[in-house]
Amino acid sequence: RGAAGAPAGLKERGMKNEAKQYEVLVVDDAPENLKLLSAILRRAQLVPRPVRSGKRAIEAAVAAPPDLMLLDISMPEMSGFDVCRWFKQDTRLKGIPIVFISGLQDVDDKIEAFRIGGVDYISKPFQEAEVVERIRTHLRLKQLEGDLESYIRQLELRLSDQVKQITASHMATIFALAKLAEARDNDTGQHIERVQAFSKVLAERMREERVQTISLTTNFIDNLFEASCLHDIGKVGVPDSVLLKPGKLNDEEFHVMKSHSALGAETLATVLRRFPENQLLCMGVDVARSHHERWDGTGYPDSIAGENIPLSARIVAIADVYDALTSRRCYHAASSHEAACRVIQEGCGRQFDPQIVKVFCEISPQFNQVRSRMTD
Repeated sequence: RGAAGAPAGLKERGMKNEAKQYEVLVVDDAPENLKLLSAILRRAQLVPRPVRSGKRAIEAAVAAPPDLMLLDISMPEMSGFDVCRWFKQDTRLKGIPIVFISGLQDVDDKIEAFRIGGVDYISKPFQEAEVVERIRTHLRLKQLEGDLESYIRQLELRLSDQVKQITASHMATIFALAKLAEARDNDTGQHIERVQAFSKVLAERMREERVQTISLTTNFIDNLFEASCLHDIGKVGVPDSVLLKPGKLNDEEFHVMKSHSALGAETLATVLRRFPENQLLCMGVDVARSHHERWDGTGYPDSIAGENIPLSARIVAIADVYDALTSRRCYHAASSHEAACRVIQEGCGRQFDPQIVKVFCEISPQFNQVRSRMTD
């Protein structure tokens, strides 16, 4: 860092810009004042741009914004106050420092000049040295402000990159845990990767179709993509005798298998209690717990129905079932894309949210393309 706490490099950049030919727009309806001020500015190695009215000042500034404006107040048609207000409402010009230079001595006039956005007020008659030093001061301040804004943008970019790196690291860890749980079942292949892809495709199309548009923000869809890989993380607690059984499960075994939803949610909830603001973990809990709930309330583990089922879980439910049907498992052969679509259509209003099924039917060819691209 430099002197007085300024970020390192700002002072040096300001010094280098001393050689720049700064342009000063001088606005006064009196020709003799324009001539005098222009001469003063030239002696100070500044470039004067004299104009005799507020309207011409606006035209000149829009065509080529100056570095600073010296502005008289008492002018016909548009007063200096009117010109200043116009500049401050224009996004192209509002950052130009405006120094009022006027013969008005009333305190109220000076207060109004600062209130509407002026940075300084020089009273006539004036001293040449005072005018020059005040102008130079405001030009330096403007340069430093620009350098500081640039420095802040650089810091923001660096911080954003660091956050992305940290987030990517966290996502990699979560994904690795999900894959570790999945690894116990060597039939699943790229199941969680496909469920992620299906969930994102479905959510994005829902947003395009204006289904649940309030909930389906970009942040929600990004979190859904990451959280969907956690839907079966609770299977790590299911015994191999049940998880890998080649035949149909009996009632007792099915009860054990169903426990994976609550187990996964409770595991993630334990972590969430330490990081209660983490939206990804919060969604992960919903997805893990509720992706086997049914629209008609006959699912598990909580037998909740309809829109009481979290939206994230309703989306993942269709993605999960489609992939399970079209994949070979130790307990069934892979179904065709068409057969899987029929099962999901038949579950409309019973197992699945009708609105989401409707969207699924519109984009089911995309599911088939993902399935073909991400084969086991």
